[in-house]
Amino acid sequence: MDKYKKACRDELEQLVARETHLNAALLCSVDGLPVAYAASVEVEADAIAAMCSSMLSLGDALAIQGGDDDCIQVVTQSRGHTVALIHAGNDMLLALMGSSELKLGMLLGHARKEVEIIIDLMDKSKQEKKQSEENKPAAQKKPAMLEELVKRVMQEAQNRK
Repeated sequence: MDKYKKACRDELEQLVARETHLNAALLCSVDGLPVAYAASVEVEADAIAAMCSSMLSLGDALAIQGGDDDCIQVVTQSRGHTVALIHAGNDMLLALMGSSELKLGMLLGHARKEVEIIIDLMDKSKQEKKQSEENKPAAQKKPAMLEELVKRVMQEAQNRK
């Protein structure tokens, strides 16, 4: 398992263990693919990730219709459960599922704090990958874009002069 995914899973497990009325925490891509999750109850991570992605996309579409860029969060409540969905950067979303004993404000507070932690973990992971790529010998480096390839060729040409 990739280091970033493990760090996210560990963070979500700690959150679910700390908050007795929080049943599950799920991090997934905006495409609905689960990245990491922790639960104190049985959950179908694949199905929940897909549904959460769809719900947040609908929230974004409604926000755009209202003149905003995207929605901040989507909350669903039933008699026994509350689910909060929130963007975690541009590519991820976080879903927290709690029992009705968990107050909505507390659930949203947990969501916002976890998003900050997850974004920090994502940024660190990207920096590590970038540093790892930069430390590779030039022959092993894979250019991400044509512009990057041109810059590298120009720099190598200048270094040979």
